[in-house]
Amino acid sequence: MRQQSQSETTTAKAVENHVGGKYALNYFTHLDEELGFVYFSAPAVANTRTVGSLNIAVAEALGIDYTLDNLGKLYNRESTVVAPPERVGIDVFDQMLEDPDVVKFTFFRDPVERFAALYRNVFSINTMGSEPRKKLFKHLAMPLEENLTMLDLAELLCEEEDLKPLFPQTRTQRQMTAFDIVDYDFIGRHESWETDFTRISNDIFGRSVAHFDPIQRFNKDPEGVKLRGNVDEETASAIREAYREDYEMLDEITELFPDGFVLQE
Repeated sequence: MRQQSQSETTTAKAVENHVGGKYALNYFTHLDEELGFVYFSAPAVANTRTVGSLNIAVAEALGIDYTLDNLGKLYNRESTVVAPPERVGIDVFDQMLEDPDVVKFTFFRDPVERFAALYRNVFSINTMGSEPRKKLFKHLAMPLEENLTMLDLAELLCEEEDLKPLFPQTRTQRQMTAFDIVDYDFIGRHESWETDFTRISNDIFGRSVAHFDPIQRFNKDPEGVKLRGNVDEETASAIREAYREDYEMLDEITELFPDGFVLQE
């Protein structure tokens, strides 16, 4: 699955450039050198549940005193038990990507569902103060008070090719996970996270670990798991067009691995 390159760029550097630079790499990539895993996340794709569960499990496995008492602590990469690549260094990160004994995994989500969750949580007029919305509206030179509908945003992403890569929340899952570069051992689904995370945690920790649920713990739903309401067909069609790359990726996986999303037993 990995693309071949004639350059001498390391895998780690190729991944860094692909996902959107150092900030994106270090904010959305989670690893532990001792336990041997690298998890690539994308916004609103089972990411909060996975990152929370990993931090608690790694702390327990390594005997580290760690209490996840608020979501802000989970999003602060300086305070997480699970490391970003910069904490171990780019050379070690590169070695981990090349090591067949290091488990590389991620999760994917239906793009329409993901987009709807992100729109309602960070881009709708009801979330006027969210940082992603502020940055998006500044880029579009629009007043925050204006109502950019889900359809409006989807159509903008179709029309302006340079818009989608600008923000982690609008980037494709294919880009955020460096799907065409990383040799994944396991790919799970957001929709079947409970089962899939149990499977990958057994591989990493040798046992099933506790599942972190931000809804039960903090009454917050950053992934949009509980958001309800159908997306109308016009909007869904625009989203499917904007995220054609992700649907093509899901089709590739289904064709290559018809028995499921696990790439390597």
